[in-house]
Amino acid sequence: MMASSRKEKYNRRLQKMNALLVGLTLLWFAGCASLTSADGVPRTLEADYGRSVTYNRLEMMMNPPDAVDAKPPVGMTPQAAANTQTIYDKSFKKEREEPKTIKLELR
Repeated sequence: MMASSRKEKYNRRLQKMNALLVGLTLLWFAGCASLTSADGVPRTLEADYGRSVTYNRLEMMMNPPDAVDAKPPVGMTPQAAANTQTIYDKSFKKEREEPKTIKLELR
């Protein structure tokens, strides 16, 4: 038997490279498809808000709301909380100050 020629080795190498490129392309397309909905149709929120909905979904998967402490906060009475909120809200309103006048007396 004769040893395979250079041309045959080249053709085999070319076929392997093409198969690798096709495989990588299919993997890339599969990755892109997984970022959208399973059926490829964007939902109403996804169509309106784009990527933020997807990111929020991923965030809820990583940190589910059930993992948050569900106990109600305690320590402040309702009236104290209302007073604190009122003071906080007033801190954003700038009160108009009367301009200061300086009186000069001539003697």
